[in-house]
Amino acid sequence: MTYVLVSILFISFGVMLYQDIKYRHIHIGLPILVFVVSIYMNKDIIVLFDGLKSLAFIGINFISIAAYFSIKKSKFQNPFKQYIGIGDLVFLIAVIPLFSFRNYMLFFISGMILSLVLYAIFQNKDEQKTIPLAGYLSLYIIGLMIPNLFLSTNIFYDFII
Repeated sequence: MTYVLVSILFISFGVMLYQDIKYRHIHIGLPILVFVVSIYMNKDIIVLFDGLKSLAFIGINFISIAAYFSIKKSKFQNPFKQYIGIGDLVFLIAVIPLFSFRNYMLFFISGMILSLVLYAIFQNKDEQKTIPLAGYLSLYIIGLMIPNLFLSTNIFYDFII
């Protein structure tokens, strides 16, 4: 059963990677599927307080983005209109059940750095000026899931730093 669920996650992340790079949006059903499968897979180890802290972490980040651009432009800026897609936010919420809070913060920060590096590498080949954040983060999670299948530790929930 675990391999079926992991396969569903692999396929979902792969489709999100493709959609986000090609169309710069993802289908809303994919993050919902990831969220449901992730909760089911980790139902024995999920800590509600970790999930709430991760949600608060995302909220603080998005409030900070809105505040930064509002101060910069001297009027309120909705970050979802110009700076970040709603699909990216839905994706970041959907993957919360995959991680402990500590590992989620590590994933978030290192994933943002990886996304910027990948964007810098592929920027000249692409005519669009937006970053396919959910797609790059999907690729990152796939990269994390592969070694996790062969390790005796759960790199998503066990302390890795």
